[in-house]
Amino acid sequence: MRLSLLFNLGLIVLTICFTFGLLPCAAAMPIEDQFPSILFSDFAEFISENYGSEVTLSTVLLILFSLTSNPDLLNLHAKQQVAGGSRKWSESITGWMTALARAISARLGDEATSSLFLPEIDVPGNKSNSEKTTILAKKFNKLSIVLKLRPYNKSGVLKRKLRPISNALIQPALVICPSTMQCSTATCNGCALGQNTCERDTSEVTLLKGSECFSHVPVLSGVCSRCHSIFYADHESYKEPGFTGRMSFYLNNAKYLKVGQKVWVDRVVSNAIVNATYSFHASTAAITEFWNESFNTQQSVFQITRRHIWKAFVLEMSRQMAKHSGTNLILEDGISIDTVTSKAFEELGQSGIIDAARTHSCSECTHEYKNVADTIPRQATDPAGVVGVDENSAVPEYSGPGIEQHHHAQDDDDDDDAMDVDSTSSNLGNSDSGEVELVKMVVMDGIVMGPRHCAIDENSGTSYKNYFSAPRFYCVETLCAPCGVVIAWKKFAKSESPTKIVKFLEEVYPTPESKPSYVCIDKACVVLRHIVKQGDWPKWEDTTRFIVDSYHYINHRTTDYICRTWCNPAPLNGSAPNLVTVEQDNSGNFYYKRAFNTQACEQLNAWLGGFQTVLNKMSVSNFDFTIHALLFLHTQWVIAKQQKKKQRNVEESSDDSDDEAGVDIERDDEV
Repeated sequence: MRLSLLFNLGLIVLTICFTFGLLPCAAAMPIEDQFPSILFSDFAEFISENYGSEVTLSTVLLILFSLTSNPDLLNLHAKQQVAGGSRKWSESITGWMTALARAISARLGDEATSSLFLPEIDVPGNKSNSEKTTILAKKFNKLSIVLKLRPYNKSGVLKRKLRPISNALIQPALVICPSTMQCSTATCNGCALGQNTCERDTSEVTLLKGSECFSHVPVLSGVCSRCHSIFYADHESYKEPGFTGRMSFYLNNAKYLKVGQKVWVDRVVSNAIVNATYSFHASTAAITEFWNESFNTQQSVFQITRRHIWKAFVLEMSRQMAKHSGTNLILEDGISIDTVTSKAFEELGQSGIIDAARTHSCSECTHEYKNVADTIPRQATDPAGVVGVDENSAVPEYSGPGIEQHHHAQDDDDDDDAMDVDSTSSNLGNSDSGEVELVKMVVMDGIVMGPRHCAIDENSGTSYKNYFSAPRFYCVETLCAPCGVVIAWKKFAKSESPTKIVKFLEEVYPTPESKPSYVCIDKACVVLRHIVKQGDWPKWEDTTRFIVDSYHYINHRTTDYICRTWCNPAPLNGSAPNLVTVEQDNSGNFYYKRAFNTQACEQLNAWLGGFQTVLNKMSVSNFDFTIHALLFLHTQWVIAKQQKKKQRNVEESSDDSDDEAGVDIERDDEV
């Protein structure tokens, strides 16, 4: 009976605690105090009496928000003041306030800090740094009293601890409006824009600005009185001659983006969504859940949705890709986001060719042409030997079809079977003109992934009564440089056939001058057979050789004569001088090294596979746009990483030069 009473009493206590919020909650937001509500005249009087006449508004505001943003420090400061036992405890200065004074001084700088002193009273010129800090600490202590940021009353009795100060009362009134102040049409001669939105039609929306949510934000548009173009914050709407509707000119530098009927976001939010998608392989559902759990308070009624996240991703990436290509996306006005996605890929996708990689060239994917191979004495010279495998072991004998022809070629020392791409390089620079001759490699591979698509030809006229599951695209073929820069991609249906591979290469490299010196693909021997059988070898003979990666070559060279003879990725016998280099290790020993990274595409596809579960659920148009955007971002990231590495090497080289010259130069440490 007693246990039952105790149990019931415990339940009652817990119920009361939960009801009145006495127990902690993981999702609860901290209780905040209101912003100090003092008269401006009192605040202005304090500033004029305690600071110099040259003090600026920005300096005063920095001091004000430094005090309101550090309630815990003010609590510690006040507690130590009271504990001192002095009658004038409220005027005493503690180490807490002194530390805040030092932080504010460092933030302001010497010039702005000097404006805080009264020349006749403080006499800062005759004071040490420690004395100046004490003077400032006394001023800030007085200001905290004026602002009523005190946990104790005048008698030293604790009222309650200061809580975080809410900035709700001082949030700015934001207005979403066009960023341009005049019409951009040439015939309008910079006509000023009039407001196009009357008061009763002004729409009020929710704006996500960084991590803050602003409600009831008015959206205004402007209009040109001459051409009647309408200007919004994220696009311009104009009448196209010969078109019944209006066209939208998407602004690449728009400050805000409309992602819903009543929802706008700034570019910080849209960039964060893009970065989360790229860096975390996140789906729209995952980003939506993260955003609502992280940034929405219990008092907030707004919840961002997956459609908002998806639209923000599409609109942000459309602008990034358009800006990089030096153009603007122009579409019909008022179309759905699905149509925007499809049209954006048609306009900016360039059939899967990544625009950021068009002019890329670096030391990892492009080397100067060598006519003579680097060799190490007493190394294996078998043409089937491969660097990294056969330096210290015998090369396996060929045992596949045509073995008699193979032995006959070896006996005759037939150099025509050697991999002599380096001696026929019409796509290289012209040595007679003094240009540097370059050798370029691209790597190609496929990853099994793709969206479902309709297998029925809409124009066939055939009617079907029964349908099974829609087929998927077989794979995505990616083409990249050895450094990791993505050049192009394409969806393959049903199979990764040599016909599709050759057609893909011809689309990316339509002219002999554009063709690379080497194409590395795990099906190079099959592709080479196909090209020869189709009579297309003359198109490639003078410019390109097809090689396989080392893993495929090791497993294939004993059974495939073409692969063994023509597709060696790094021959040991020097028949391909531009595929092998000689390096020196830390002990001074020489060793062979492959000139190019033939695993780059496999590494790319391993990363791309992290998006497979997300991409496979998309429609074809959404899949095309998303994978193109991701590969565009990846290329930008690789290029930016190379530039940082190059800059770091330049700085290190400069430091070494200074050390050798005996010059001592002060530099800020890189954070």
